[in-house]
Amino acid sequence: MGIINVLDMSVANLIAAGEVVERPASVIKELAENAIDAGARSITAEIKRGGVSFMRITDDGCGMTAEDAVACLRRHATSKIHTAADLSGITTLGFRGEAMAAISAVTDMRIMTRLRGETAGTLVRCEYGSVSEVSEGGFPEGTTVICENLFARTPARLKFLRSDVSEGIAISSLMEKMALSHPEIAFRYICDGEMRFSTAGDGNLKNAVYSVFGKGFASRMTEASARSGGISVSGYISTPENVRGNRNMQLFFINSRSVRSRTMTAALEAAYSSYIPQGKFPSCVLFLKIHASAVDVNVHPAKLEVKFSNEKEIFDAVYYTVRGALDAKLNRPAFDLIKKSREMTDEKLKVVSGFAPIDEKKHTQEALPDLRYAGEGKPEAKSKSEARTEPEAESFGSAASRYAANEIKPIFAPERVYADMPHNKPLHEESTFSYAEKTDAKVSAPTEFQAAKTEPKEPFGGSVKTYQTDVKQSDGFYGDTDARIGGHIANELPEYRIVGEVFESYIIMETEGKMLIIDKHAAHERINFERMRANMSLSNPYMQALLVPEVLTLSGAELDAALNFGAEISAVGFLFEISGNNMVIRAVPQDMGIADAKELLQTLVSAAADNPAALETKKRTVFERALYQTSCKAAIKAGRHYDDVHIRWICENLLRYDCIKYCPHGRPVAFELTKGEMDRRFGRT
Repeated sequence: MGIINVLDMSVANLIAAGEVVERPASVIKELAENAIDAGARSITAEIKRGGVSFMRITDDGCGMTAEDAVACLRRHATSKIHTAADLSGITTLGFRGEAMAAISAVTDMRIMTRLRGETAGTLVRCEYGSVSEVSEGGFPEGTTVICENLFARTPARLKFLRSDVSEGIAISSLMEKMALSHPEIAFRYICDGEMRFSTAGDGNLKNAVYSVFGKGFASRMTEASARSGGISVSGYISTPENVRGNRNMQLFFINSRSVRSRTMTAALEAAYSSYIPQGKFPSCVLFLKIHASAVDVNVHPAKLEVKFSNEKEIFDAVYYTVRGALDAKLNRPAFDLIKKSREMTDEKLKVVSGFAPIDEKKHTQEALPDLRYAGEGKPEAKSKSEARTEPEAESFGSAASRYAANEIKPIFAPERVYADMPHNKPLHEESTFSYAEKTDAKVSAPTEFQAAKTEPKEPFGGSVKTYQTDVKQSDGFYGDTDARIGGHIANELPEYRIVGEVFESYIIMETEGKMLIIDKHAAHERINFERMRANMSLSNPYMQALLVPEVLTLSGAELDAALNFGAEISAVGFLFEISGNNMVIRAVPQDMGIADAKELLQTLVSAAADNPAALETKKRTVFERALYQTSCKAAIKAGRHYDDVHIRWICENLLRYDCIKYCPHGRPVAFELTKGEMDRRFGRT
């Protein structure tokens, strides 16, 4: 007698259930996906005790006939596919026909359904794999599935479940992804009688993010969207200050299916690599739409992982979409002076000014004497009647136009301020750059800054360096100061005024109704980084030849990789040749130090040897990280004094290019504070 047994169908279903139903969240996932595939516009999920004792999914989809309601409990019974050819272009969430049979084998299940347009519905009860009741009843259009007492007849499975709280958290996470994957469907999630979230189902992804994660999270997300070559990427990404210590909030959806994708994760983090610190991870809700034949969703038991026919296209699509949004749409961080709880309000102002009449109008500031230069440079005080008495200062633009027409002369502090302070001169007077001698000078990207020195620290109240207070006119004295960062469009320079510099580190600048506080080192570091990266992205990047060639010793695998991927490595900006087991380097990328270039080359060759397929994917991240230190070393230093030509070069390029908001290490380049916010903080509005 043979020893091979053909298992009973009930045993086979239990084995299949072990693959499909791992925990309560697996049941909710399969039932919710069936509801979405049924065309539901509203889905409600309810659980008790982490789903172990009770789970219910209700939808208003197409419903089922009595025949289909019974047939759906059989193994490999599905309405999603018909032939093997359908597997090459799956567009539904479910397709294997295993879920309902597997779930019914380990729960006490009830199905209540009514086909759309029919007058009566059907009730089917299945107790742990055995159909015990099929009857007609009055039910709403759609389908309701109730599952109770999960794993009650398989105690070995039951004891391996986690606590009710842990299982409930897993279901909550699942329902959040479901709600985000289909913002056009109204989702309601109820846990132990408490409504956890409810989405509007209006098709607006931002509203769905707000409903699921709250206002705080949604307000720190920025939109990202792009389409190219049949691939579209859309959704929301976190601002650089909204980062986390893990990847739990990186949510990816491919054709509205929630998945885990190493390719998309790598592309997202590569795009953020020069915006956030190492060890921190961005958040996102990103949708990728691609033809169904270009992605295989039948490679994971739970359909959580997918394979792409062209990984590089997916990487590039996600990378450039995210990078473009970061460069163009991010705002500078706001400068928060005090906590909101301490904001000045009318009520608080009444309490502070307790002896003043409560309905007294807000005071208006008396106009100060207008000190202007007259004659031999002596300030002349105008009378009150001649002074300007408007309660609000004239606009920045109107002041600029009057300055250009010579109606307004530069206003400086009275001469007596400098009488006892020989070192306290305007910075432009200390500069080694002479405007009188070089009025046509061109200011290019500074590489080695002159007059960079560390000055002795003055006590508080001592030397304060200021810049001339005129409003910047087009080019003028400074000529062309554009850094010409490749791949980025330079904005038109707005009107601005450099107020001064504090601690020889931070520049104070006024522009378009707001004040910017700029970290000069971080700003210059970011400008250097963008220029270097643009050069390395060229099809024929600039190189610097080495007077004495450098030698890099390679292993056998690395040598083979260098020979096979020589063209890809050379495209970065390297010129090399192979001699025995050595790589002789004769040129390295422009603006990169020799030591950094050798380290970059070693990393590239090692990556090609370890995983040739991932070289193109990893190359961009490796390049950018190699530029971090180089751009930092080439930047001006905090705590040192530099002439105003270089300071203005940095400020103007910060205003020109939207990408200059964070340094490559993830620190903010500048904070901004609007005039309205300052007025509000001081209780003036």
